Amino acid sequence: MYKYGIITVLSYSAFLFWRHIMVKSKKRRKMKEKIKRMEKIKSGKLVRFNLSNSPVKYRGFKDKYNYQTNIHNLIYKDASFENVKYHASNITKCNFKNTKLLGVEFTSCNLKSTSFKNAILRDVIFFNCNLKNTDFEDVKYDNVIFISTNLENAKNLNLNNKSYVLRTYPKVILNKELCETVSKLSECEKIYKYHVLHVKKNKINRWNLSILQNYYDNRLQRALEALYRRKSKYAFYTVYAYRRMIDSYLHI
Repeated sequence: MYKYGIITVLSYSAFLFWRHIMVKSKKRRKMKEKIKRMEKIKSGKLVRFNLSNSPVKYRGFKDKYNYQTNIHNLIYKDASFENVKYHASNITKCNFKNTKLLGVEFTSCNLKSTSFKNAILRDVIFFNCNLKNTDFEDVKYDNVIFISTNLENAKNLNLNNKSYVLRTYPKVILNKELCETVSKLSECEKIYKYHVLHVKKNKINRWNLSILQNYYDNRLQRALEALYRRKSKYAFYTVYAYRRMIDSYLHI
């Protein structure tokens, strides 16, 4: 009995030592991943974010670009978002109840079974999104645009006169000076990489430019020319970000 007791104690000690090593190794690995992630962010590279089934209630964020984000069953209840873009992302079964979304864009996103119940949506764009079972119950809309997005499978979608559905590719005529200014802006990586004004280097984004031209008419070219000359070009992730800058420039 005494012999077996020694073996048991030794085995348990070995287990504790093994667990200690594994925990330290896991912490080291997480720290390395965090450092690597921060280095990529500082260098301007796009970093993917993945998280599922977290019990944490998140508060939202401001001035952020999210590319190929994968989040599932997360809680953003009562959160606040401003000038945020999700691009080619999966945002499934997430809770945005009572959330304030200002200047948020969802581009080519899967929003299946996500809830925006009682949310306030202002200057929000859904472009080419999957809204199957996405819940819009009692949502307050203020300048919300759905572009090339199937709305048939969305739940409780009751649009008002401040929400717009665009299905046909815009045929708006953009003058030569505006096109030349937008082309010059493609030379700036901080503008081009977020594809608000451009689809490719030699192809402008007519959807967004038609939206901006609808607000500013011929003043748009003058404002974008000022942006081209401007040193700071931070956080131009959304149409809202351009409107914010143009309104300030034109003193609107």
